[in-house]
Amino acid sequence: MFKFLRKYSTWILGVGGTLLLITFLMPEAISRLAQYSASSGSTWATVGPGEEKVTAGEFDLLQRQTRLINELPPQNMLVQLGVGTSPGHWYLLKREAAAAGLIPGPSAGLAMAEQSAQNSQQGVTGEMIISSLGARSGLNYPQTIQTLAEIRGVLQLIDLIIGSGNRVSDSRIMSAAARKSLTTSADVLVIDARTNTQIDAPTPTEDQIAEQLAKYASNAPGNSELGFGYQIPNRFKIEWLTIPDSSIKQAVEQSDALDTVALRKAFLRDPAKYGAGPNITSSAATAPTFEQYRDRVRSTVLREQEEKVRGEIAKFANDQLQFPRRGLSKDGIHLVLPEDWSTRRLSLAELASEIQDQFGITLPAYESSGQDWLESDDLSPTTEGDYAELAKAQTNRFGRAPMNVQSVVEAIKEFGGNDTVPVQANVAFPPLTNIGGDLFIARVIAAEPARDPADADEVRDSVVEDLKGIFRFDEIEKQVPEMIEQARTDGIRSVANELDLSLDFVSNIRESSTGQIIFNSPTIIPGVNDSEAATKAIIEHASKLDPTRSLDDQPTLGRIFAVPLPEELKVLLVRLDKINPLTSNRWENRARDTLLLYQANQEIALENPNDLFSYEALRDRHAFVPSRSNDSEDDEDVDADSETPTTDA
Repeated sequence: MFKFLRKYSTWILGVGGTLLLITFLMPEAISRLAQYSASSGSTWATVGPGEEKVTAGEFDLLQRQTRLINELPPQNMLVQLGVGTSPGHWYLLKREAAAAGLIPGPSAGLAMAEQSAQNSQQGVTGEMIISSLGARSGLNYPQTIQTLAEIRGVLQLIDLIIGSGNRVSDSRIMSAAARKSLTTSADVLVIDARTNTQIDAPTPTEDQIAEQLAKYASNAPGNSELGFGYQIPNRFKIEWLTIPDSSIKQAVEQSDALDTVALRKAFLRDPAKYGAGPNITSSAATAPTFEQYRDRVRSTVLREQEEKVRGEIAKFANDQLQFPRRGLSKDGIHLVLPEDWSTRRLSLAELASEIQDQFGITLPAYESSGQDWLESDDLSPTTEGDYAELAKAQTNRFGRAPMNVQSVVEAIKEFGGNDTVPVQANVAFPPLTNIGGDLFIARVIAAEPARDPADADEVRDSVVEDLKGIFRFDEIEKQVPEMIEQARTDGIRSVANELDLSLDFVSNIRESSTGQIIFNSPTIIPGVNDSEAATKAIIEHASKLDPTRSLDDQPTLGRIFAVPLPEELKVLLVRLDKINPLTSNRWENRARDTLLLYQANQEIALENPNDLFSYEALRDRHAFVPSRSNDSEDDEDVDADSETPTTDA
């Protein structure tokens, strides 16, 4: 027996060990299988008046199908509707298309892939497209084909609805077209309550200031219904070195690279580079010589040497600045700076001296914002003043597209960071250059993220001016009847003179298109720009006048009026000068104008067809209720990796 055991010990251990492993793992496998079965059969959502159940297993397929949709071109309607990130949205669209009998068989999916392959013109086949989409989305071959077929059915449904348009009567179309075609010219006086000091405004009380601040403290300036906002924006302080192109050029001109011997050697190495290529008709006596091309050779070599030295300076500066960073740990793409970093880092003044010694150039100028806090717009490429030259600098170290210094500052870690741009306060940016060839070494030395004001005193001036604007607007509205009466009796210019304002004549005032495509450009009115509310109100008044009579023959009651714009704290005083209505003769000429008819149809459309297919519209229409919660927008979709749908008892 022992002899037998020794002889077959290896086999016995192998077989026995395998049996023991199977015995050990079997309960866990059975448990996991049971869990999967329970999970896949659990309820993810209910739909319809009968609360039809949608299982978690269906959700898993829907989730993979939306990954495929996300691979479609950006112009695809499903991508534009955001279906590629919402399994619930996709489920409801499929349900609606299926109810309309528009979901085709798998052959339509194959045809869709073949058509896509033909359009790609990259030598791919339909089979290759199906395999690629399936691999990226986690679908097998039949599932991928079926998904493409369902996509085709849903797109057909959307096309049918949008293509049908809104069928309306000819009289309504003509009425809307008349309004869209109406233009008018007018004298316009813009009374701005924020800035017009001719109108008295009381000084706000402390209670009023506190109430205004409490209401808009967390709004960025301009980011509220009236433009009020007192949040302190991202602020920073910055320092930088400037190595001007003239300094680099001077250093090159003083080097041996431009002496006669060096220039002659450069010419002889490649005469064609300087425009002195070989000529089969030339002889030794007539061949191009260095003397003939000296100036061109010198300018070319000078430019090349400047670029070379500029690159060497940039590399040297970058190396010197990176040396103290060695050994520092990272948090993601950003460095974890030690507490004594301010003493360990290389000062830019010291770096300037090292650059001067290394390259023999004029000492680079050191500048900083000092104690002043800057905002992003202070480094806009169009800015003027102390930061104008720095603001024009940019770097290509973060991708193909160059980033200007404003964009780099906005991407620092302290302002929220950027996943692909490793920049932060107290660490120098990569070297930057402007179009003139100037080189900049810059570093943010202090950063303060956007925050609410600490107290009223920090934004008191802004709050007080805004409150005075509200007071003035109320006062202007009270004075409007008097202003209109004065304009009718003494002329609208008398009102402008009394308020010390300019009166502008605006021609061709018309409404802009309200459809998806804008064919009418918005009218620009000085003082309110392209305010749709202003132009719409003016056209509304003009449309009430008799188009068959001259304006001079009509009562001034309808020609002079006011247009309040409370959202801008402005009031417009308007005197119509001329109207150009859509007459019957003009209608005959324009009845076939498809652009005008499109605008008119959009004007009276009951709803935007796209709104029919939004997730919210579909959810309400189909009584779709995800089971995970009933909270506002939390019912969008369930993340399968983070939450398990509820299981029916």
